[in-house]
Amino acid sequence: MSISQIINSSIISKNNFSPNGKYLLVPKGKNLILYTLHPDIKKLEKIIFNSTINYIEFSPSSEYFLILLLKLQECHIKSVNKKNFLMKIKEPIYNINSAIWSSNDNYILISLNNYNALHIFSTKDEYENIEEELDNQNLDYKYNKNFKFVISNIKFPNLSTQGIDFSCGAREFFAIIIRKQIKDWVEIYDTSDYSLVSSFVCSTINADNILWTKDNSFILVQENKNYDCKLFVYSLSGNLIHIIEPYKNYLGINKLNISPNGHYITATYCDNNIRLYHYLSFKLCKEIFPDNLIIPSNNNKYIFEKTVILVENSKKDEINFEHLFDKKKKLFNIENTFPKKISNNQNNTLSNFSYSFNSQYLAFISIKFPHILLIYDITAFKLSFLIVFENNIIDFIWSPCSLQLVICTENEEKIYFFQPQRAKAFKLPENNNINNNINEKEKNKTEKNLFFSSDGKRVLYKNNKYTFFLIEPGNDI
Repeated sequence: MSISQIINSSIISKNNFSPNGKYLLVPKGKNLILYTLHPDIKKLEKIIFNSTINYIEFSPSSEYFLILLLKLQECHIKSVNKKNFLMKIKEPIYNINSAIWSSNDNYILISLNNYNALHIFSTKDEYENIEEELDNQNLDYKYNKNFKFVISNIKFPNLSTQGIDFSCGAREFFAIIIRKQIKDWVEIYDTSDYSLVSSFVCSTINADNILWTKDNSFILVQENKNYDCKLFVYSLSGNLIHIIEPYKNYLGINKLNISPNGHYITATYCDNNIRLYHYLSFKLCKEIFPDNLIIPSNNNKYIFEKTVILVENSKKDEINFEHLFDKKKKLFNIENTFPKKISNNQNNTLSNFSYSFNSQYLAFISIKFPHILLIYDITAFKLSFLIVFENNIIDFIWSPCSLQLVICTENEEKIYFFQPQRAKAFKLPENNNINNNINEKEKNKTEKNLFFSSDGKRVLYKNNKYTFFLIEPGNDI
């Protein structure tokens, strides 16, 4: 386990990593630095723009990356391998709101505020033209191309980031919620040419989330939790298959996800509990009550013997898997573990949960006990681990390809790595030599603090000073 780099960045997200895990983008105000990560981290290029960078994203092939400059109303496309390759989409009168890559490198989706529309820009012909011209020029030639080739114009889209979703796997289809005729509609497009495949009216009042099932057989449409709080399941042709009703007192869903193996639709509700639904029958198969898993419903302050890991009661880096309870009573006093200081920044809703890559474990926290991480075995429907920290938990994430869980707390001196048979506390180096001169307005606010590369070899950790640590955890802790 080692620290590869300590860097300041104004944007910290999963988009910093390329999809193939080989490259890293680090924006800082108007500057953008491209790093290669294989075999070792190395700076490839530094690009300076005329305005603050608001968004970055690698293309699906990792050959290009997109840079959005909202102040200038520009969307730039840069090549990873060809230093002088640069294109630009400029729409000053349309008021660009956001931009994302499609399922391949040939299309970019740009939402426009003034026209309440989503434009699909084709870049395929532009790539070919630019590469041909570059081949005929010397290495100092810099190509800066303004282009506008709209192949499709989707009107009245839901501009929420959850209002669009690509199908799983090859991402051959694109689904979007739109609002027309005072109703919610779902439109499905073929991503090879963005031709309309299907369109149907939803039974929702104000839908704000859409999600494909893992086998691409169904589309889930979530009602806004401030309205009817229902979850609707549709076939691709628009047939209503099932309705998941609100639990009690019209308590809506905070977060909706599907397990990596596709077997369970997982929802955290406004009552701060988790419910699992089977993806074929859409019936409730398990309710998880985090608070009751820690303290039983009889309000006894003791819990019966479980695998309890008390992290910060030792100064050692190694976390021992000892059962920290009274061996005579076989009980553990949870009251002795409360943090010395309760943070005022804690969210009062349960919205953060994370599946292991093989869908065996589900990690989440309790709202009453924000310093305790619960790891639930989905295959056996039982609690496997309670990890108790001295400080409140800020974020946690599973590796995309191993049973390794990374956890960060309000103690920014350490980061924690957990595996079912072993755990370790990793002390972060002092970063006083890093000059943090990022303007507050340039910081891209995000709720997440931890991000894994797609190959699981590196993890980004962001502290509250917007310094991020690039950590290589290795295969074993």
